[in-house]
Parts: sequence; structure tokens; C-alpha cells
Amino acid sequence: MFVNFLGLLCLALSSLVLGQTNADIQNDPISVFVTTPGSGSGNYVFALNVPSNSEDIYFHLSGPDAYQWIAVGTGSEMKNSLMFIAYLNSTGTGVTLSPRISTDETEPSYSSSINVETLSGTGVANGTITVNGRCTNCTTWNKGSLDLKSMNQAFIYGLGPSSGSLVKLQSNSLSANLERHSVYGNFEMNMTKATGGTNGTTLLSTSFPSITTSSGASQDGHQTSDGNWPVIIHAAVLSIAFIIIMPSGAIFLRIIPASVRWHWVDQSLATILIGIGGVLGLWLSTMYNRSSSYNSAHQVLGIICVIAVFVQWFLGFWHHYQYKKHQTPTKYGAVHLHMGRIILVFAIVVGAIGLSWSFVKTSIIIAYVVIAGVIVAIVLALSVLKRHTSASFSFLQAKGSERSLNAEGSYENIEDPFSNRHEYRPYESNTPLASYPHRGDSR
Repeated sequence: MFVNFLGLLCLALSSLVLGQTNADIQNDPISVFVTTPGSGSGNYVFALNVPSNSEDIYFHLSGPDAYQWIAVGTGSEMKNSLMFIAYLNSTGTGVTLSPRISTDETEPSYSSSINVETLSGTGVANGTITVNGRCTNCTTWNKGSLDLKSMNQAFIYGLGPSSGSLVKLQSNSLSANLERHSVYGNFEMNMTKATGGTNGTTLLSTSFPSITTSSGASQDGHQTSDGNWPVIIHAAVLSIAFIIIMPSGAIFLRIIPASVRWHWVDQSLATILIGIGGVLGLWLSTMYNRSSSYNSAHQVLGIICVIAVFVQWFLGFWHHYQYKKHQTPTKYGAVHLHMGRIILVFAIVVGAIGLSWSFVKTSIIIAYVVIAGVIVAIVLALSVLKRHTSASFSFLQAKGSERSLNAEGSYENIEDPFSNRHEYRPYESNTPLASYPHRGDSR
């Protein structure tokens, strides 16, 4: 009975403390913003205090460690915003606090001119990243300032990706590379309420896990769920083009059925998609610090690969054009064929480098390489087998067709290479046109 009484007493005291904590901050020199990000357990909390007659700011920042990083920034947009970004340290047992300034709607860059330090209470526990910090002389900076008399000072917040496909961000570096946020939004703070006291004592003594509602702050608009969709589109478009469409073009030309027309349509579609993926990749490069110089292996090799695809498409087109015009073999066909094989293998390597560069888990990279490698290996094997086999796959032949590869490794239609009538004949590069059978010859 006595034990039950103690239990009820503890419950009542905890409720009283919770009520007092939420109530006390109404009269304390501190403004608090609280929201639910929607992933993992716990709330996102940002609290601010500016001591009287001081240009230092004391702040609390916390959020679920299910996200790669948590951040708060001044202003209503990212441009020129002073940001505090927190993520796990290299061992995953502590927190790295990085002060950054963003020049646009891009990854913010670490600013060594911002003097910020972590205070007692900073750490990671119970699935929550927590930072208590002090920023010296931070009411103004070279890109902006805080209006301490404003009752609706604008702020932004964001939380990094929570995708399980990415390697967890753990770094001691203040300029660690960040991935695009999964959640972001705007809020306003009453700076007059946040001003007062000395040395941030009120903020440091507040039990923020017990704070469940905002005080002196409010959400501005709706919270937005985001994702790294530009990177996903970039990877998906190029993977579809290189791993599915381009290999199918080789099949169209050689197997089912042997059609130069559909090969041309297929490869033109792949080339267009590759161009779109390349342009998107160039745009993405402007969004992140690690890619803004365009000097990484993925970027350099990727640009070379895209250029090679357009060159290869032109060689194929010019080969067909010259053949149709002169009815004689060209050397462009052989270059077009072998260049296509090299590009397929090269593209797989560039894709794997890109996945690794995007902090994707090793298991996903391995799965990508295996699937892409198997598809390309099958296509190349069929191509080589057809190239060196005198007998065609009769069960796949169109009626009345006698198809085989010519000496330069490509099919040609003597009447019209862009027709779909399957009238193919082998030729040697030094064979005069007069020795080829013509449309009116008997077969």
C-alpha cells in the first residue's frame, strides 16, 4: 500500500513538473518553437535567449537522430541565412555543431568567422540529438542580423534525409558534406520575449524534453516533406537509358526482329534521355559543395560518357546516311558498333562511382553493378555470338529473311537501311557493289 502511495506521489510530482515547465517559460526570457517532423520519435525543438545588453545568443536545438542532421537558420529563406547544423560525430556518441552561411538555395558552407561553442547538455541520447550552444557576437554577421525588437523574427528549419538507403552521417568535420533535407519549414519568434537574463542561465536550466508546445514562437505556413528527388531522377533516367534502352537497341538490330529502323528509334530515345540526365547532373552539381568545382571522378567521367553517346549516335546516323546514299559499306559502322559496347561498360562504372559519391549503402551499389553487369553481359554475348556464327537463330527469323552480320559488324538493308523489310546480306569492306544481289535478282 505504501509502495502504491509512493508511485502515485511520483506520478503527481512528474505531472506537476511538466506543467510547471510548460507554464514557467511563458514568463521566462526565452522563446521556444516546437514541431513534430514526422519521422522517428520526439519533437524538433529550437529555443533562443539573448541576454540583456549582449550581442551573444544562447540557443537549444534538438531533434530525432533518425535524420542525418538537424538545423535552424535565420530569415525566411536560405539565401544569406546564418545556420546552426548538428549531426553525429565520427563515433556516433557525440554531436558536431557546424555554423554555416548559405549563399542561395544550395548546401550551406561552413563559416569560420562564426564563433559558436557547445555547452553542457549537448549530446545524443534516447534517439535525440541535443545541442545547447552559445554564439558570440551573433546578433549581426556579414550577411544579415537579428532584429531584437521584432515580435515576428523569421526563422527556417530543416532536417536531413531519413532514408535507410544512405550511410549514416557521422563526422567531426565542421564542413562535412550534407544531403538534401527530408523536412523543412518556417517559423516566427518573438525576440522581445527571448531577450533578458544573464549568460543564458534560464535556457540552460530548462528541461526541453518536457516542453510540448511553442512559447513566443509559431509555425509560419505548413511544414514541407521533401526528398532528394533530383538525384533520384538523375540516376533513374540514366540507368533506364544505359541498362535497358540501349541494350534493347542492340537486340532490335540483331535478334527480334533484325530492324535497323527500330534500332535507330530506340537509340535516339536513349540518347535524348542521356542528354536530359546529363543536364540534370550539371544542375545538381551547383547544389552541393562537393560538386560545385566539377572536378570529381563521377562528374568528369560522366561528361565524357554523355559526349561519347552523342558522338556514337552521330556515327550511326552518318553511317546509315552514307550507306543509303552510296549503297556501299562505310567504316563508321564498325566504329559505331565497338564504341557502343565500350560506352555501355563505361557507363556502368560511372554509375557505380556516382552512387558511392551520393553516400548510398554498399549493398545498393553491389546490387546495381550485378544487375547492370548481367544485362550488358547478355547483350554483348548475344552480339559476339551472332557476329561469329554463320547460322542465324532460325526460330527468331522473320519469314523470308536471311540475316547475318556483315564484316563490319552491322546489318544493312541493300534497298533502304531505314526500311523494315529485313532484306539483309553480308558484305566485305573490299567487295564491289556490283557483286551484291539486287532486288530483282532471284534468290
